[in-house]
Amino acid sequence: MQKSGGAVIPMKNSEITYLFGKEEVSAIPPPRITYEDQCIEFLDCLSKAIRSDGEAKRYPELLTFAFWIRRAGISKLGEAYAKRQGGIKRIGKGLVFHIAPSNVPVNFAYTLVFGMLAGNANVVKVSSKRFRQVDILCRLMSHLTEQEEFQWVERQNAVVMYDRSGDATDYFSGICDARVIWGGDATIAQVRKSPLQPRSTEVTFADRYSFAILSAEAINRASEEEIKQLARRFYNDTYLMDQNACSSPHLVCWMGKEDGCETAGRRFWQEVFAVCAESYELADVKVSEKYALLCKIADEFEDIKVTRYKNALYVVRLELLPNEITELRGKFGLFFECRLDSLEEIIERAGKKVQTCAVYGIETSEIADCVCSMHAKGIDRIVPIGGTLDIGVFWDGYDVISELSRCIIFE
Repeated sequence: MQKSGGAVIPMKNSEITYLFGKEEVSAIPPPRITYEDQCIEFLDCLSKAIRSDGEAKRYPELLTFAFWIRRAGISKLGEAYAKRQGGIKRIGKGLVFHIAPSNVPVNFAYTLVFGMLAGNANVVKVSSKRFRQVDILCRLMSHLTEQEEFQWVERQNAVVMYDRSGDATDYFSGICDARVIWGGDATIAQVRKSPLQPRSTEVTFADRYSFAILSAEAINRASEEEIKQLARRFYNDTYLMDQNACSSPHLVCWMGKEDGCETAGRRFWQEVFAVCAESYELADVKVSEKYALLCKIADEFEDIKVTRYKNALYVVRLELLPNEITELRGKFGLFFECRLDSLEEIIERAGKKVQTCAVYGIETSEIADCVCSMHAKGIDRIVPIGGTLDIGVFWDGYDVISELSRCIIFE
């Protein structure tokens, strides 16, 4: 490792590809203050660039990201954050090294924005598998940083790609002031073999599990248009990411009387199937993997009933919930369902791996109260169906901006 004139000079490694930024990631002038105006201006311009780019428009997740980083939204977050801090000022920690997830391509951009809003310089490692969404965003950011007012972004931030190189991870971990790891338990364990500096901190977004709770009564009294919209939102929460996102529900819990739940379930799943048949690209490999998973489930669980809506949707009905609900994982449109007599039945099974509870027809505050009163170790988010993928500055129970910045106390 070398340092020259306040700049960090990475090791010369031909295996590292810089998709955005340069080999020299400056540690000066960061740290910056949180929610700095220059940062908000850049993000707003990037938002406009995404929304006006013909290729970017083909990816709904890029448009969602663009909407999130527009000036109005980020400024509102900044104002609320400053109000919560009271008389405390916050400034970035310096350089943050991010290991982005490989299952959700656009998440690299969110973690980069978290680091920037917290006032840091950033190095983000993306998957060695190329994703067009990553290339598009890096292209648009590179184009923006040709403008003099945004050249600081390129000097202080980089998006890199390399294979599982321990040397590169060792290097970036050794020079960073904070490390952010997105990935499964095995990924986190592997990255942690690379030591940090004594004062450096770490935030991990590990493997998580999510489920949904629906009110049968609410489903049965809803209009046809309301059910269509609900099915579309559920589709967006699940099928768009092939159920790979940590916040995508795998299990649907029905609240209500048995006959009401039966009626609601038929109505709901039939409409979800209609959306899938219209929108989902069901490749042969998805069909075969989903069917193989269904056969495995049939061997492992007793007392199940399977409803198949052609190859687009499989619904596995459970009479009893296992103690470890995180075992109930589907893919490509395979879901588990069960009926609950009370919220306590599912909350008591919400261990540390449980992240998001998506709801329809039930007050989120009622579930939050139950989580707190039962001292549950899991459930960090309770959101309406359709909002599970809406990543924000609060994630996995963390206040991410605070985790990546430091307090300045004055009297």
